Amino acid sequence: MPNFNWERAFAVVRVLVTLALLTGLFFVFGFTPGDLVRAIRTADDLQLGLGFVALSVLLLLLSLKWYVIIKGLGVPVSFFAATRLYLTGTVLNNVLPTAIGGDLYRVYFLSRESDSGFRRSLASVLIERATGYAGLLALSAPAAAFYFWGAVPGLAVILALLAGSAVAYLLLRRRRADPEPDVGETWRWTRLPATSNLYSVAALSVVQQALWVSTAAIFGLAYGVSIPWSYWVLTVTALTLLTMLPVSVGGLGLREVGYAAVLAPVGVDATKAAAIGLAMGLGPSVVSLVGLVAFVVSGFPRQSSLALGGGEISPSASRAKQ
Repeated sequence: MPNFNWERAFAVVRVLVTLALLTGLFFVFGFTPGDLVRAIRTADDLQLGLGFVALSVLLLLLSLKWYVIIKGLGVPVSFFAATRLYLTGTVLNNVLPTAIGGDLYRVYFLSRESDSGFRRSLASVLIERATGYAGLLALSAPAAAFYFWGAVPGLAVILALLAGSAVAYLLLRRRRADPEPDVGETWRWTRLPATSNLYSVAALSVVQQALWVSTAAIFGLAYGVSIPWSYWVLTVTALTLLTMLPVSVGGLGLREVGYAAVLAPVGVDATKAAAIGLAMGLGPSVVSLVGLVAFVVSGFPRQSSLALGGGEISPSASRAKQ
């Protein structure tokens, strides 16, 4: 009896769940695929275009943040090569089981091409992901305070976060100033990447997530949806975490049902909410594909020169020449 192919079975289940979620979306919220298509066609072209411009800037910021992390960990890679890997991973996230499937691609090819080792490549992706979610959660706390309790509690939460960040900065700066920490290897991670890189990564994480939320708000305006920015923060946070579940193809169906359910309490039509969900899910892949086509057409960066700028070649390319 041949061995059971779990990978194929999981792929079939994933497709079936996606179809079930899309069927449930139309059945539960009472609209048809035709209604969804008509809703998509009503989008304001200018606002929709601004949303894709925001996504383009966001993907550049995400690539830049990952590049800063990579360089801090001592991995030899150029910014353009890191960007190409990041855009490819973004596209794969929409076809692999979960929202982190494309990250495995980044880990594999970064470690293979830069010859930096699997651990550092994995660490770069984990740090990039973790700081991104941390930035989103950091926005969620004051957003929840603003939306549910008002301006004063919201400002209080912001001040508390700033105070906590200042304390963390002082503690980390003091730890790095001590050349021989007395706690062994436990704190070794605080010395990589460099201090300036850590602050840059933290700042970029908050900025990128604010832009991600603003992109949802812009897509909302394209469909005539105007709700408080603080509620968009809560919505995007919930849906970003929800689509990490490996239950559908690239989050399709799960994301649209989620947007329809979360935006319903503030009076958003389900068809418009589903259209916003589609834009938020497929938009990054569309922008990434355009970027990848630009890389292919220009022929830069070459695969053999993934690592090291300034005229140097990667170790793997060097071995190929021998």
